[in-house]
Amino acid sequence: MLYPGRMTQPDHGPPALDDDTPADLRGLIDFVNSRASARRPERFDTPDHAAAFLAHCELGYTGDALSTQDTGRLRRLRDAIMRAIEEPADPEAWQAINKIAATAPVRLHLAVGPSASLEATRANSTDSLIAVVLDQCAGAIASGRWNRLGACARCRRVFYDSTRSHTRRWCSYATCGNRSNVAAYRTRDR
Repeated sequence: MLYPGRMTQPDHGPPALDDDTPADLRGLIDFVNSRASARRPERFDTPDHAAAFLAHCELGYTGDALSTQDTGRLRRLRDAIMRAIEEPADPEAWQAINKIAATAPVRLHLAVGPSASLEATRANSTDSLIAVVLDQCAGAIASGRWNRLGACARCRRVFYDSTRSHTRRWCSYATCGNRSNVAAYRTRDR
């Protein structure tokens, strides 16, 4: 399928992440970056598009068929997490996450290491995806790294802020940062 304004087939995976993005947050960031932007189409608009996108994310997706209801659940979870990243003090964002979490029965799995993770209790690929995303959210919160998740001031793409000052504003200075600075310069120059 060709997307309007594009001459080639879209890439189906998430945008590239910075090298310093922690491995245990890469799937969560990929998941949230499934939203539509000026440069990328919505990835959870159909079950087929969602499956193609999720196959490239670090979420352990097995490729099982998704339904329209499944993509709706994933889209609602994604949007709630995005709100929680942008406004961590907004109780409605966290309530929305909890509402979606309640639709996927999960259990705590403890293992040697020691390690702890959330696992779906049903053999349902969407429940498994939700469990992995919730596990990565819980890990980010428990480790104090939730506040290092940021949304680009220009395109709203989520990134991991590894700067010492925690003041990163753009997903990439070379693209969004540069474009914002050029636009500001042109505005001042007029």
